[in-house]
Amino acid sequence: MPKISPAHEQQRREQILAAAMTCFARQGYHATSMDDVVRESGLSVGAIYSYFPSKEDLFLALSDHRAEQTLAYLNELFRRPGPMADKSREAVDYFFRMLSDELVPMARVTIEFLAEAAKSERIKERQQRRCESIRQFLQWLLTEAQQRGDVRSDVDVAAAAELMFALNEGILLLTVAGLRKVDLEALKPAYVSLLDRGLSNPGNPMFLPPEAAAAASRNGTHSTGGSL
Repeated sequence: MPKISPAHEQQRREQILAAAMTCFARQGYHATSMDDVVRESGLSVGAIYSYFPSKEDLFLALSDHRAEQTLAYLNELFRRPGPMADKSREAVDYFFRMLSDELVPMARVTIEFLAEAAKSERIKERQQRRCESIRQFLQWLLTEAQQRGDVRSDVDVAAAAELMFALNEGILLLTVAGLRKVDLEALKPAYVSLLDRGLSNPGNPMFLPPEAAAAASRNGTHSTGGSL
């Protein structure tokens, strides 16, 4: 039997995860069978099971894969040189793209991860790790920004990170459930304004371009105090 290269193995694994994403988003975790994933992937039953022994293993791998992709992107983004406001706006754009119609299936799978955490200790443990990695990233980001003077000194970084995480998960949940009443075009600037006014020093905005922040400050619309 010819030896399969690591690159081919990775490509095959990505193919299976993409098929699983489609199936879980379309049907939900419980209604999806491994046979569904086999059909969606176009691979053999043996090929699927050689990578993932069970549906739960596949589900966990997909959860890890999504979290790793997101955190890798954000880490790369915020370690680049350049203004904090530019990088923060790019991160917001990334989050709101997740809520667009074409990417809602990906968001729906994230909600499936949360729902199944209440029913399976393995999934719960993996989701706890995912949530903690996001909290740690947000705390690192806000701590770095606070040390540079972008975030006000009175902001409780741990509490702010938890609030940002909860805000994002809540928007995601309402979008997937079809319960969000404000369209994304209106929600996005309100989201940016809320975070900027709650976190930023008036002279060093985290999200708003400097000229917009200066105008807001002149108009008295930028918050200058109050703990978050």
